[in-house]
Amino acid sequence: MVKPTERILRSGNFGPWDKPDIPGLADLPTGLNPARHPSWGLDSYVFFPNFMLVMWEPGWFLTYHYWPTAYNRHTFEGTMYMAPPRNATDRLRQEIAAVTFKEFALQDSNTLEATQKMLETRVVKEFPLCDQEILLRHLHTSAQRIVDDYVETHQPATSSAG
Repeated sequence: MVKPTERILRSGNFGPWDKPDIPGLADLPTGLNPARHPSWGLDSYVFFPNFMLVMWEPGWFLTYHYWPTAYNRHTFEGTMYMAPPRNATDRLRQEIAAVTFKEFALQDSNTLEATQKMLETRVVKEFPLCDQEILLRHLHTSAQRIVDDYVETHQPATSSAG
């Protein structure tokens, strides 16, 4: 549902509606919208272990960082990147996108909090993965390898007295 302010400013949750005038912006790299679908809106890429890049069709992008601070806590950072505004209207369009982005990010991070609370109940002990969850399996395999390598290299040396 488009709010009146969004309609007037031509901006909202998906950023400013009008693309900035940047040479080459219409020529997407092959990794963006690889199907060249006319209704494409965004592509998101996750880089292990804590970085996410979201590229939006109107010519801007955002990044998420997830910084673990304890076994059950993390700091969530989101940053928006847009072309410099040409005038006050462009700046207002960017600001309304930023305000709605904060709500969007709170919804995204809320699922993480709910998942953590559920995990801490210990009611569910296993999560079966289907064959299509290759990246999730790779994430867990990579994380386990990093933990194992750390433990192996940071084990206190044991000596035998004799």
